[in-house]
Amino acid sequence: MSEQIVAPDLVAFWQRQLDALPEPPDLPFPPVPETAAAGEPTASGGTAADGGTAGVTLPGGSSEVLADALAGVFGLLHRWTGGGDLVAETPAGATAPGRWLPVRVRVPENPTWTELRNLVRTALREARAHESGLPATVPAHRPVVSVGLGALPPGPRGVLRLLVDNSGSPTVTLTHPNAALIGATLTVLLAGVGERPEARLSDLPLLDPVTERRVVAEWNATDTAYPRDRSVPDLFTDWARETPDAPALRSGDEVLSYREVDRRANRLAGHLRRLGIGREALVGLCLTDTAGWVIAALATLKVGAAYLPLDPGYPPQRLALMCRDAAPGAILHTAALADRLPDDGTPRIVLDRLPAAADPAGPPEVSIHPDQLAYVMYTSGSTGRPKGTGVSHRNIVRLVRDTNFVDVRPDDVMGQAATMSFDAATLEVWGALLNGACLADLDINDVIVPDRLRERLRATGVTMMFLATSVSRQLATEAPDALAGLRYLTFGGEQADRVAVSRLRAACPDTTLVNGYGPTEGTTYTTTYDCALLTADDQVVPIGGPVANTRVYVLDRFLQPVPPGVLGELFIGGDGVARGYLGRPETTADRFVPDPFGPRGGGRLYRTGDLVRQRVDGLIEFVGRLDHQVKIRGYRVEPGEVTEVLRGSGLLRDAIVRADRDGAGDARLVAYVVPADGVRVEAVRERARELLPDHLVPAVFVALPRLPLNRNGKVDTNALPAPDALVVPDDLPAPDVPPAPEAARADDEDAGPRAGTERTVAEIWREVLGVPVRRRDDDFFDLGGRSLKATRVRSRLSAAIGAEVPLRLIFDHPTVAALAAAADEITGVREAAVQPSGPADALPPDAAPPADLAGLLDQYEHGSAR
Repeated sequence: MSEQIVAPDLVAFWQRQLDALPEPPDLPFPPVPETAAAGEPTASGGTAADGGTAGVTLPGGSSEVLADALAGVFGLLHRWTGGGDLVAETPAGATAPGRWLPVRVRVPENPTWTELRNLVRTALREARAHESGLPATVPAHRPVVSVGLGALPPGPRGVLRLLVDNSGSPTVTLTHPNAALIGATLTVLLAGVGERPEARLSDLPLLDPVTERRVVAEWNATDTAYPRDRSVPDLFTDWARETPDAPALRSGDEVLSYREVDRRANRLAGHLRRLGIGREALVGLCLTDTAGWVIAALATLKVGAAYLPLDPGYPPQRLALMCRDAAPGAILHTAALADRLPDDGTPRIVLDRLPAAADPAGPPEVSIHPDQLAYVMYTSGSTGRPKGTGVSHRNIVRLVRDTNFVDVRPDDVMGQAATMSFDAATLEVWGALLNGACLADLDINDVIVPDRLRERLRATGVTMMFLATSVSRQLATEAPDALAGLRYLTFGGEQADRVAVSRLRAACPDTTLVNGYGPTEGTTYTTTYDCALLTADDQVVPIGGPVANTRVYVLDRFLQPVPPGVLGELFIGGDGVARGYLGRPETTADRFVPDPFGPRGGGRLYRTGDLVRQRVDGLIEFVGRLDHQVKIRGYRVEPGEVTEVLRGSGLLRDAIVRADRDGAGDARLVAYVVPADGVRVEAVRERARELLPDHLVPAVFVALPRLPLNRNGKVDTNALPAPDALVVPDDLPAPDVPPAPEAARADDEDAGPRAGTERTVAEIWREVLGVPVRRRDDDFFDLGGRSLKATRVRSRLSAAIGAEVPLRLIFDHPTVAALAAAADEITGVREAAVQPSGPADALPPDAAPPADLAGLLDQYEHGSAR
């Protein structure tokens, strides 16, 4: 047989076509559940496996039906995914029988339909014209579409399969698990291009008029007659006049009436006025007790200023950074917290040193517009600099008055457990005080132990409260009935767990469980879901629908609505949208965009960066992020901010921080660091604790001699070692710094946990932390332990030794050996000593204020001698 000779032009063509073939773009659908059988309906609206098919009638009059069908699908993919380099396959002709012919189309950004159709037609023609030169071996790849006329031969590999029938009216049959949804959308797109062939893809509709009206208007018909033109102080004053003797604040044994809270706030407001604090000025609040904080916040709002929460639990360097960025006109604090604040000349008001009755108790004569700034709350920023989000009075009132997710009554008692730097506090504080209810401070020593929490809720009469999702998940596991006396339990901050929700529903049948979602820029809650609606068919717990006076839209990258079932970015509109970022006009303009859908002109949408799916019933499911942002214990965290702080610490040559989940399934940060000469990982960890709030401190630090790079010179995150291995990869040279002690001494058998309680402690740590525990001097916190995990250890160790373990024991004895020895002492003392700990465990009065259970114990960590 003579050797085949291929013309040079054929060789050159296929070299261009097959060079660096792209992977198919990710289609905008959640994964098909593994339990779905072929042909069964899925949550996305299609069917599983190859059973999902749909027919689409193509516009008549085309001379190249196959090319136009492929162009329609490519146009849809470009709209949904931004894919600009798409590869299809079609059966080859007689010159290459039995083979599949690659068809590659490089799509420019947002072409017109005519441009795209011509590109696809040209690509098909050229592929067929050069098919005789198709190389015997084609680089491994997976096409996004397999397309053919009449019938597809065996072996199609496309993610989507198109079978074009041109025997009568041209039709195409799609095969894909979501074929019905794709087919319906393709039908709308092709109808639009028939009317406007010169329109750009971004301008063509993907929804029929009925569906568009439903997703844009009907599902967002949430307006209520709430007092949108009133301010927070005005509404509080209404209750102070109507029910002056009703309890407003309960802290321990102290109860303050609405009249007394109003009187104290007016007095402090007068002091602020004499300092020149007025409209839109910022006032920093660094206080520990709930009553003092609420009175200070109310006084600030009464003079037209806005409050800036300064969490006493934050490192002083973090507080200094926030104050430099926000430039408050004054800071209110107690004497014991003075040293935590920057000495930058900002006027200070030391609340516990103000002379008694020095100022009049009458309200300040200040007019407050509902769009005025009410508070600024800082969240993590990707550039290494936290962002201050400005929230208005109307934003707050929209959240708590005449809403649809919770019914706060004057006889309710709202539990106050969130730190004031966490925006859940907005719901707790103003949800109670703008509805005539009572706000009850939940003491840290009660909240951290389920039995105490149960008793505390009963003793204070708490009827509703908020918990971070991670905390509610733990309570659902250990003591779900502790919350059974509540009318409402709202939780949020991360994806809810179906099993945990089911346990809470079973244990708390009379409690309304509300799963909430919302960024700080949307003022705490944007969407909510009544968990009573959860069924066995729900794969995830939805984040629900928009709360009252809020609108939500699931949009594509061209800011056009996507069909129900298709993944898109969640955008927030309505009266909860914050004003923007303090002192950052460019970032504000990027994230807060004009609202083309709202009923009122001049509105804005906040683009969340959250990837969601809206179901056919209008409820929304959270899927993930479009960037690297994560939620740690309910707090929004940008790993990039932590990376920049570590790089600027002066202790490292380089660093990168990533988010993952530990063996217990909890989100955490992992820092990969290249220490400078002579610097140990322990020093880096301590420096991070000095610079960052606890939720931003990485749980695990992995020392490397250098960060692996890809061929483009960027950090190759796929080449980073598994954090729990705590070893340097074999292909990297030995580090020129001392290795992390966990790795360096892992093979020292003599240092391993000893039989008995030490091994029990080590096993509990391994289960809770999800990492190996190799040594008896391993430190709980150096292995990634945090406050919420400490409560899990306490519970399991108490059960293991048959005696109550005070939580403080873990912080005071953080190594395996020390905690085991302390536990052994408990089992050897008289029974009275093993009862739940009392005043000995109490925090000093000027410790950090209580937060949710996921962060309540940060002050223990900061204060423990380690």
